[in-house]
Amino acid sequence: MKRSAGFTLIELIICITVIAVLTAIALPSFSDFLKRYKSKAKQRELFNVLIFMRNRALSEKRNFALCPKGISDECAGDWADGALLFADENGNGEVDSEDQVIRYMDRAEQGASLSWNAFNNRGFLIYKPTGTTPSQSGNFSFCPASGEAEYGWIIILNAIGRPYYAKDKDLNGIVENGSGQELSCP
Repeated sequence: MKRSAGFTLIELIICITVIAVLTAIALPSFSDFLKRYKSKAKQRELFNVLIFMRNRALSEKRNFALCPKGISDECAGDWADGALLFADENGNGEVDSEDQVIRYMDRAEQGASLSWNAFNNRGFLIYKPTGTTPSQSGNFSFCPASGEAEYGWIIILNAIGRPYYAKDKDLNGIVENGSGQELSCP
């Protein structure tokens, strides 16, 4: 008599159990990876816009501004809704008829927050033709929709307008701004 090839019921149950255990172990790590990836992608997008903006201001000897995007091509109040990068001919931080929008930054995930905190409290960021900001050193702070500060980030703009990533100096998993204060998410 010929024996048919295949799995026995016991082998199938053992195989399914092993797969279930491996999935239970891997799933939290994968979820953590996805949260970090989404957050870092938004951080890189903003950082690249800042570098691009500064380089354009230097190379073209013009003012360039970045502001939170409104419903159309106008400046609004919420950075999480996206941003507009434009050549700001008169340096007022508003998209006027003679200004040209150069780049758009996508909105953050629903429920996330992105804020710009600067010493002069303007709702926009401007680079002068020298590649510096007019007293606008400060930082962008991002908190994901989950509110977990360990998945948030800060980009700091120093006094000469150079952006850099904030670091977790005390190694507790939450970055600190230039003054040493930890990112606080709602």
